[in-house]
Amino acid sequence: MNAAFISRWMRRGWRRILWIGATAMVAAIATFAALWLIFPFHKESLYNIPASVSWCDRDGVPLRIRLSAGDFDSVPTYVYHGDDWIAKAVVAAEDQRFWRHCGVDICAVARSCKQAATSMRRVSGASTLSMQLVRRSCPRQRNLIAKGIEAFRALQMERQLTKREIISLYLNHAPLGANLVGIEAASRRYFAKGAHDLSLGEASLLAGIPQSPTRFNPVKYPAAAKTRQAYVLRRMVACSFITREQMDNALAQPLRFRDNRYPFLAPHFCDMLARQAANGAIEMRTTLDLGLQQTIEESLAKYAPTLRAERIRGAAALVLDAKTSEVLALVGSPDFRARTKGAQVNAAVAPRSAGSTLKPFAYAVATDRGMLTPLRVLYDIPQSYSDYDPANFDKTHGGVVTVRDALIRSLNLPAIDVEKRIGQPLFHAKLRELGLQTLTEPAAHYGLGLVLGNAEVTLLDLTNAYACLARGGVYLPYRTMPSAASTAAAGTRQFSAEASWLISDILGGDERAMDSSGTVADIRIPRLAWKTGTSSGFRDAWTIAYNPDFVIGVWLGNPDGRPSGFLVGRKAATPIVWDICRRLYPTGNGPWFAKPEAIEDREVCALSGQTPSPNCPRKIHDHAIKDVSRYETCEVHLLGTAAVWPVAVEAFLKTQPSAGGDDDKCELVITTPANGSSYLFMPDMAQPQQQRIPFTANFSNASADLHWFVNDQYLGASKSGETLFWSLSKGQHRIVCADPKGKSRGVVISVR
Repeated sequence: MNAAFISRWMRRGWRRILWIGATAMVAAIATFAALWLIFPFHKESLYNIPASVSWCDRDGVPLRIRLSAGDFDSVPTYVYHGDDWIAKAVVAAEDQRFWRHCGVDICAVARSCKQAATSMRRVSGASTLSMQLVRRSCPRQRNLIAKGIEAFRALQMERQLTKREIISLYLNHAPLGANLVGIEAASRRYFAKGAHDLSLGEASLLAGIPQSPTRFNPVKYPAAAKTRQAYVLRRMVACSFITREQMDNALAQPLRFRDNRYPFLAPHFCDMLARQAANGAIEMRTTLDLGLQQTIEESLAKYAPTLRAERIRGAAALVLDAKTSEVLALVGSPDFRARTKGAQVNAAVAPRSAGSTLKPFAYAVATDRGMLTPLRVLYDIPQSYSDYDPANFDKTHGGVVTVRDALIRSLNLPAIDVEKRIGQPLFHAKLRELGLQTLTEPAAHYGLGLVLGNAEVTLLDLTNAYACLARGGVYLPYRTMPSAASTAAAGTRQFSAEASWLISDILGGDERAMDSSGTVADIRIPRLAWKTGTSSGFRDAWTIAYNPDFVIGVWLGNPDGRPSGFLVGRKAATPIVWDICRRLYPTGNGPWFAKPEAIEDREVCALSGQTPSPNCPRKIHDHAIKDVSRYETCEVHLLGTAAVWPVAVEAFLKTQPSAGGDDDKCELVITTPANGSSYLFMPDMAQPQQQRIPFTANFSNASADLHWFVNDQYLGASKSGETLFWSLSKGQHRIVCADPKGKSRGVVISVR
C-alpha cells in the first residue's frame, strides 16, 4: 500500500466524515424545525396560575383569603419594574447570564458537563430561569429527557416572550415556602408589603427560597434561610448588582415576620361573598367598612350577656349606606366562634317573621295615592274579618287616632284599614318590588295579616327596603361590591319624595325622642326615623332606624324559633340600635331630611283631619302633598258643630272611660305625649334633669292659657301649639291639660 493510495483514502475518508456530519447536522436542524412546527409553544399555559382570592374591606384591608386549588396561597400579579431587588437577587442566585442567553445557557451546560465528567457526579445544574419556568408551568419527571424538553421549550418561549415577561412569570410561579406560590403572596405573608417594596435584605432572603422551599422556609428554619441569604448576596456582589457595603448592611438588617395567620374578619359577610363567583378576581374590594363592622360587633357583644340571661342566642345587626345601599357592616350572630348551636347561622339573611315592620310601606302607598295625611283620622276599634280577629299588641284600642299616632304606636287595626284601602294584592306587589323576595307565596296566602307581619323577611332585605324611604322613595338592590352604578339615578322609584318625607317625619317625630329608646335622643343621638316590630309569640324582635347617612337594622331571636317574653322590639332591639347610633355620631349631631317643595301646609279640621266644613269648630294645620292629597270634607261635622262619628265608632267611644274628665265637650287635643307612651329613665346620665319630654296641645283659641297637671299636681301653662317640658320620674303618670273653662283631656304614660 503506497503513500499515494493512503493519501487518497484519507482524503475520501475525511470527505465521508464531513458528508456524514453535514448530513447529520441538516437532519438535526430539519428534525428540530419539524418539532418546532409540530409542537408549537403555547404561552397561554404560563399565565394559567390558579390564584387565591382575597376579600378586602373598602380600604383594602384583607378580611378573608380563599386559597387556590391545592390550598396554595398565590397572588400572580407581579410585573417586573426594572429596579426591583427581588429580580436582581433571583438572577444573581439562579441565572447570572439570564439577560444575555436565548433560553439555554451554553456556558452553564458546558461547565456542568465538565464537572460531572471530572467528579463522576452532578455538581451544579444548568437550568436557566426560562427552563425552570417551563418546568414549573408543566412539571415532568426529573431526567435527561425532561431536561431536553425543557431546553427546547425554553428556546421556543424566548421567541415569544420578552425577558421582562419571563422574569415576571418566573417570580409569579416560584414556590416560596409553606403553601406560598409567587413573590407577591410571599411578600404579603412574610413582610406585609408588596414585592416592589421589599428591601435588599428581604428580597435576598426570599430569592434563596425557590431552590429548596421546605429547607429554606424562613419561619421554620431561620438559620438555614439566613445562610442561603448570605449566598444570594455574595452572588449579587459578584454580578456587580450591589457593593460589599450594601451586602453587609443587608445581612445586618433584622427581619421581622408578620403574624402568619390568615385573616378571619366579618365571617358572616365573607361567607355570603364566598357563595358568589370570583370571576377570576384576585383581590375583591367590598363595600364593608371594617371600623364600622367592629363597632356593631362591639355593640352586640355589649348586650350579649343580657340576651343570654333572657335565653336568647341569636342576634344580627347591619348598617347600610343610605345613599347607595352598600353594606357597610353585617354581623349575623353574637359570636361566630361560639360552640353553641346556631352560632354560625347568619341571621341577617335568615327568613324570620316580620312583625310590625311592614306597616310604614302600607302608609307610604296610601299617602302617595292621596288617601292619608299625618293628622287624618283613623279608627282603632275592635274588628272581625271572617275567621280573623286582629288585636293591638297591648290588647287595648284607641278609638279615634290620627295617622301619625297610629303609625307611631304601631296600632294593628288602623294598619289593616290602610291595607284594605290600597288593596292587599297591591301591597303585596309593592313589598316584592322593595326586594322582599322571601314573600314567595301569592298575595291571597297571607291575607290581611300581611301588614301585621305574618310573612317572613330577612334583616338584610328589610333594612334595604327602609333604605328606599331614606333615599326619598328610590329603590336600589343592596350591594356588597362598590359600583359606579350605585346611585339613586340607577334605581327605581317606588314612593314619591313627598310620601317618603312624610313617613320619615312621623317615624322621627319629636314625640318619639325618648319613647322606649333607652336614651335621650335629643341629647345623645341625632334625629332618626325608626320602627320596631315584634312577631307573634315573641319569637322575633326588630328595630330599623335611618337618616340620610345610614340605615341600621337589628334583629333578635333564637335560631330555632324558641320564644322569649323579652323579645319585644322596643325593649330588646331598640337599645342596640341607639348604641350603634351613638358610636356613629359621638357628638350627637347628624343630618335630617330636607322637606320637599311639594309638601304644603293645609288647614284641616282638628278632630277629623279632613278639609274643614263650615261647621268645624276648630282648625289646625297638617302636612299634605300638593295636587296629590285629597280634599275630603270633614265627615264628623256634616250636621253641626257636635261631632257625629260612624255608628260603630260612636258605640265604642261610649264604652271608654275618660282619662281627664269632660272630654266629649272639649275642643282641646293633646298632641304630645301620645296616650300609652312609655319612656326609659337613665339615672347614670351626667344631667338627669335634662331627660325631659315635651307637652303640647292644640286649642281653638290660640291666645287662651292651657293648664297642665301631672298626677293632679299643677305643672304650668302654655298656649295652643306651644311646648311645656316636664322632667321624667319613674312610675305611671296621668297627664291632664285643661282649657280656661276647666274642660280637659288626658293621657296616661309610664316611665321605667
